[in-house]
Amino acid sequence: MRQKATLAFILVMLLAIGNVSIVQFLLREGDGVAATLNVAGKMRMLSQRLSLSALALHQQPDLPDLVPDQLTSWFDEVHDALLFGGRAFDLDIPAIPKVLAPQLLDVHQAWMRHRSAVDALARAPAGDRAAVEALLQAGTDLLTRTEALMDSLVVQAREVQGRALYGAYALFGLDLLLLALAGWVVSRRILQPVQVLAQQCRALAVGDYAARSALPPGDELGELGQALNDSAGRIERLLQDIEKEHAALADAQSMFSGLSDNTVAGIYMVDESLCFIYANARMADMLGYSQTVLAGGFPLDQVFIGAAYEMVRTQAMERLSGHATQTRYECVARRGDGEPIELEIFGSLMTLHGRPALIGIMFDITERKRAEASARRAALVYAHTSEGMVVTDASGVIQDVNPAFTAVTGYSADDVVGRTMSVLSSGRHDDDFYRAMWTRLEETGRWSGDIHNRRKSGEEYVERLSINTSYNADGSVNCRIGLFSDVTEKRRREASIWHQAHHDHLTQLPNRQTFEENLRLSIEQTRLGGSPFAVIFLDLDLFKDVNDTLGHEAGDQLLRLVGRRLIECVRASDLVARLGGDEFTLLIRDIQDPDDIFPVADKILESLSQPFALGEQTVQISASMGASLHPRDGDSDSELLRTADLAMYAAKEQGRNHFRVYAAGMHESVRARRGA
Repeated sequence: MRQKATLAFILVMLLAIGNVSIVQFLLREGDGVAATLNVAGKMRMLSQRLSLSALALHQQPDLPDLVPDQLTSWFDEVHDALLFGGRAFDLDIPAIPKVLAPQLLDVHQAWMRHRSAVDALARAPAGDRAAVEALLQAGTDLLTRTEALMDSLVVQAREVQGRALYGAYALFGLDLLLLALAGWVVSRRILQPVQVLAQQCRALAVGDYAARSALPPGDELGELGQALNDSAGRIERLLQDIEKEHAALADAQSMFSGLSDNTVAGIYMVDESLCFIYANARMADMLGYSQTVLAGGFPLDQVFIGAAYEMVRTQAMERLSGHATQTRYECVARRGDGEPIELEIFGSLMTLHGRPALIGIMFDITERKRAEASARRAALVYAHTSEGMVVTDASGVIQDVNPAFTAVTGYSADDVVGRTMSVLSSGRHDDDFYRAMWTRLEETGRWSGDIHNRRKSGEEYVERLSINTSYNADGSVNCRIGLFSDVTEKRRREASIWHQAHHDHLTQLPNRQTFEENLRLSIEQTRLGGSPFAVIFLDLDLFKDVNDTLGHEAGDQLLRLVGRRLIECVRASDLVARLGGDEFTLLIRDIQDPDDIFPVADKILESLSQPFALGEQTVQISASMGASLHPRDGDSDSELLRTADLAMYAAKEQGRNHFRVYAAGMHESVRARRGA
């Protein structure tokens, strides 16, 4: 059939190519005729124009030359194009047929005589009637011969078009013949065999498996007919075998029904695709589905979920693949109403209709598993003897504690059983803390974190507490299990390490790292709508003299005293830090007006100018301070520190114990001073 279709396609293509060729030929012939007639007409026009120009020049010799040589060259160009084919007046001209060549030669000779008459008229004196008559006679002769040539060209064009039209009619007839032949072939080789096959399929559909088709082989339809005949024969033999096996199956079914009608164990059968194909009434009752739904190919993954299904699938595939013939295991299933059920499953391999299948029984062991879970929970209370453990009910009432609980808290089991966990409360946490804890427990069943509690002796301690929830089969809370350890010393060490990493070891003020972190945080808060703030850069005057004169210990003591006075000069919300040496920085928050910084600066200068007692010695120093305001003087931590530093240098330039706020000109001033 593919060969036939290919041949038909080739024939259609050839017909299409022939039709297109005929149309193209007609178009080319039409274009050539039109161009030839156009050029022949222009030959006539050239002759007339040449005659008129000669006559006008003869009558009035003083006129300019109206007979350019170009007219002559045009006529020769047209003549050559008509004779040999070519291009004239921007038209492609085919050569005229040979039969018309004598007429074209006559036109050319008449043209030569016309040109001679034109030349004679040009030489004749004015008013020479003989020369004029000769020119008119030559022009008339040329016009007559040109008209005759054009008439012959029209006749020739009609003959060519007629032949092409007859060819088109012949091709159209051939098209009709080939289409009729193709229709006959399609009807004979395709439609009639399809009708035969359709009749056979209708017979098979109503159960007449003795129906056969008599299509000859040789193509796809014949092969299809043979395949249908073979299929019908196999189905007929299969039905005969089924009738024989039906009687034996009925006997086996009666025995199996007697076994399955029990109310203790669920009996099931599963095929290779891990779908139920049989379930007795007890099985359907355990799983919460009807027998019809289960036996209708209900998939195992709808009964066993997640890890339970993977275990069931593994056990089933081991038996179906022949690696095991029987098995026993326990797993959790999900009933049709969504409730979980614990099952004990026994299964073995069987053959059903020649394919491996599984048959077995299931027992509901939910109640037994609950009892085992209760026993495991009792053992879990004492599993972790190194950490304190407490078991409460859903409301937080203590049910049991382990010995480690008593070791940490000092409370024995008799002291706390029956009481709530509030017996350990230190009072450090408010109601919101415990409310958030219970909300988390109710949502997730888990909570962990540090909590401050109080021992029986009254001593406060920090414990790391983790609470987990044990649920009943219905999803309700069975109990909550708290596991904790005393982390008081550990938290103290962590706090000490954190303090050392974030504070200056000499003055105990925040160090540069802490100050920069707070500065970046303040910038971000201001961007989010917070109040502006100020950065003060402070450098001590005369500190080097004290350090050199009284020694480093006195200098260290002075720095500590300076730090204390700075803290006393600012609010609790502000920050005082030591960058290093005798340089301090202050972060003054919530500046509503730029002038608010001046009272703070005056207070600091006044405080630091008071004498300092260093053992038996008393010293007096001062400070130079510069301030920058955010966001006016910078929008980054580095920019604010730089502008505050420039303001401090401007204050030093005025002398000791001065304060300046950054202004735009300070940068150039400091640069000029450093350059000098």
